[in-house]
Amino acid sequence: MEYITPSMYRKILNVITDIYNTTAYDKKYDLFRFKDVLDSFSEGQIMNKVWAVEELNKLINSEYKECVVIGSWYGLFSHLFAESGFKNKILNIELDEVCNKIARKLKMHDNIHFKTIDGLEDFLNHNYYDRILVCTACEHIDDEELSFVLQQKHPNMIVCLQSNNYYEVDSHINCKDTLEDFVKSIPLKNVLYSGTKRHKDEYDRFMMIGK
Repeated sequence: MEYITPSMYRKILNVITDIYNTTAYDKKYDLFRFKDVLDSFSEGQIMNKVWAVEELNKLINSEYKECVVIGSWYGLFSHLFAESGFKNKILNIELDEVCNKIARKLKMHDNIHFKTIDGLEDFLNHNYYDRILVCTACEHIDDEELSFVLQQKHPNMIVCLQSNNYYEVDSHINCKDTLEDFVKSIPLKNVLYSGTKRHKDEYDRFMMIGK
């Protein structure tokens, strides 16, 4: 399946042009956003999100009425999940207001929504048995904070999490050396899937799905 279509790439190019024009009068935008948007749709990011989508689709069924994405960045996961056939609501929760503004311009599916708030703080508002919780950026979140939130979740809520061992990035405050270390750090009793993908001999991406 072609998850990133030519229409999506055209949207990305249009957004980059818009960012350039907006920097002339809006100080919330700067040229850093060029690279940030491009990074969010890099080969590695697409590979990681497609991996999550494909493994999730093997495990979920029609009972799941909403997918909540914490730390959604520019909405790549939600786009890929919708492209794969998920028809129910996908809520992107992102603290960066500019990320959400740009993500709305990239949006191609009516079931994708956005909320600008701290995702972990807002979690309990979506703590239902028929929800999917996705966070592909656990390397940015403190262990204690993530564990506290997961311990509050409904037992039937399915959770998809990713982290990595890419310590070179300053904002990666919680990398894990191995998949085993990552799984041990997450308080889930029922691990439905766990795996590792190597990215260009630079680092490993870890993923686990469970309840």
